[in-house]
Amino acid sequence: MAPATTPPLPGSMTVPPWFGWQDVIVVVVVMAAVGVAYFLVAAARSSAGGRSEWQAYLEARSSRQVRPADHDDGSAG
Repeated sequence: MAPATTPPLPGSMTVPPWFGWQDVIVVVVVMAAVGVAYFLVAAARSSAGGRSEWQAYLEARSSRQVRPADHDDGSAG
């Protein structure tokens, strides 16, 4: 027969203070890793596609300029 255990004193902790925190830490680390991966993929995607769009914008902007001497308004001379 097992000896009777004495009940803990009132106010004493019966569960260790870090009990269950490993689950919370694992969830936080996984969520941080997912967030970092998302930002890396988003940055890579925007830099790859944004560069060509920016180049197209600059090319279109520079080709729109019309010089006054080259402008033909229909007048003779």
